[in-house]
Amino acid sequence: MRGPRLISAIRDLLGRSSDASKIEPLAEIPPVPLPAGAMPGWRCYRCLAGPYERFRVHYPRDWESIVGEGGDPIHLKPLDCDVAVTVSANREPVAGPQGVIDLIEGMANSRGVLFERRVVRIDRWDDDGWAGSWAWRECDSDGSFRMWRMLVLGNDQGNLIAMVNGAEEQLSEHAPLCEEILASIVLPPSDLLAPESFPLALCTLLNDRRVGDEPHWYLSEDGHLSCGELVVRLANIYRTYLQHQDLDEVAARLDLQAQQPTELQWQGRSWEEIRDRLRVVLRRQDAVAELDIISIPLHGGLVACPVLDSEQQITFIPKQEALRWGLEPTALLTRAVAALDAESSVDLVELRDSETNHLQGFRIAADDGYDSGRLLCPSLRTALEDSLGDPLLVAMPAARSVLVLRDSKQARKMLSTAASSNYEQRSRPLSKELWLWTESGLKPLP
Repeated sequence: MRGPRLISAIRDLLGRSSDASKIEPLAEIPPVPLPAGAMPGWRCYRCLAGPYERFRVHYPRDWESIVGEGGDPIHLKPLDCDVAVTVSANREPVAGPQGVIDLIEGMANSRGVLFERRVVRIDRWDDDGWAGSWAWRECDSDGSFRMWRMLVLGNDQGNLIAMVNGAEEQLSEHAPLCEEILASIVLPPSDLLAPESFPLALCTLLNDRRVGDEPHWYLSEDGHLSCGELVVRLANIYRTYLQHQDLDEVAARLDLQAQQPTELQWQGRSWEEIRDRLRVVLRRQDAVAELDIISIPLHGGLVACPVLDSEQQITFIPKQEALRWGLEPTALLTRAVAALDAESSVDLVELRDSETNHLQGFRIAADDGYDSGRLLCPSLRTALEDSLGDPLLVAMPAARSVLVLRDSKQARKMLSTAASSNYEQRSRPLSKELWLWTESGLKPLP
């Protein structure tokens, strides 16, 4: 259960232990706050799963934030004060008020606190969610008392646990500010399918739309959505769904695509028809050596491959197509990099030092299949260099696992572990070495 693990993570952060025999629920449980917009000038933190936002929370600019591995949980603390707000998301849906109470009861049981269901304060959270508030008081090992407040939010797409804790007097002083932080939390709509729910729901709808002897849609063992020879790139399809928020529209597009031979999708198209679809990916040279496609050698056994993008799949470009367009491979790569670099935004997950909260680097998390290709984008490198300084250190164990940190002894140690971890088992391995990313491009670390 997430609740007990979350409490354990908070205690590790605080470095405290409590006397389990001196834990008691509060006589007066705080009410569920009324959801409200953020205070002017506050920072915003978004917990992302690819392009999907699991939650959003706002906090004062003079508070520090410590983000867990993978972006969850987030710990928010005022400077020089023994108060903390921790927010963490979970995939399990909440079925109304009863589900909220069940989550809180599990937390109480894990702490050995006397729990009565009737004291939980229950209310709606916006139009499609439920929330429950509960609180207790503990005696720390030094004899001081610590207050804990728990807010559970949830709907059909998951739940969220927000914990407020602190020394009794200090928490009383900061209670109004903590209340405003809790009130600023934003959940995704309950009818917007989360990434883990989307593939099966889409597959079911597609099969419901079948006519006559049309082939079945199915989810393969490696998680791809397939129909006959068509293999769908779920990441891009999911982005389309998030943009339009209409599952029927996505299913209609896929039905149309299933009627077309995938190998002929781009064959014979003119340069004007395909140039806006150009993108680029990195691959290992030995992985594409037997394919008659455009690939430009890079350092360290990697190649850059210009590709054509559709919502369903990434298509490598046959050499004869480039000849027909009258473009040399390097010219095609230049145009592909420019097209990818021109995209308006890239999802970046901050990586911060757990002790100092200093920004160490970013994980490129666009999750659209082009995370590796963005290592060729000059404007992204400049933006990261402005944030982190020069030089930049890169680990890219796989095409969808790209980490960029400020170069340091600690960064080299951390990235070396990340690069070599499970390298052979990754679906599209790139490199188990570290790389420098400079103005002249990517080069293996000497």
